[in-house]
Amino acid sequence: MCSFLIMFPSIVDSFQPLSPFRLSPTSSLPLQYTTDDHEISSVAKSEPLEVNGPPMGGREPIIVKINSLDELQYFLEEDEDRLVAIKFYAPWCKTCQRLGARFGRLATEWGDGILNGNVVQGRIRFAEVEFKNTETSRWITEELRIKAIPTLQLYSGTFKVWQGLGAKNTKLLQDELRRLEHLSSDDLRAHGESMDDGILQQAMEDSFYDASDFLNEEW
Repeated sequence: MCSFLIMFPSIVDSFQPLSPFRLSPTSSLPLQYTTDDHEISSVAKSEPLEVNGPPMGGREPIIVKINSLDELQYFLEEDEDRLVAIKFYAPWCKTCQRLGARFGRLATEWGDGILNGNVVQGRIRFAEVEFKNTETSRWITEELRIKAIPTLQLYSGTFKVWQGLGAKNTKLLQDELRRLEHLSSDDLRAHGESMDDGILQQAMEDSFYDASDFLNEEW
């Protein structure tokens, strides 16, 4: 059984060099992952994923689950003045389990949360996207071009401003948040437009033209 190597490109200078990631077209698990120790694994695990980690100070972080491209677009557009951090993961990925705890603690410190039954607004918003299977998660691998997990992304509106691979990149994500948090909404939007790689923009455009309402429109 043969497989091929994919090198995921960097987007900003703060990215760490990414390790090779194997994608096997004949495997029942199309997404394999590179661990923090650069080991490759394709063994599915049924261990539960620790998503949020323990709440800090009684505050429960809000991490929104995204299940489709339309949901992602809506979530990014509903509050374009705040940054959005997104993690892409799979339940069978051990590195994703470590990332889940770290991402949850970061969401508690920076993101929206629930305290004493009330929603408390944070400085940024947090979301997560689960790779479930090749059919239902095709939009992740094909439209968003996510080729390895775990992957972290940071958005300003619908513009991607940062991306990192692996559980250790929560530290780089935090550094990027600190670098950008003092920008005004206009400056943040301009920064997003300058840094974006165009992948999500293309996916949204393709989705619009493929929609049944558009195809049935009389011109």
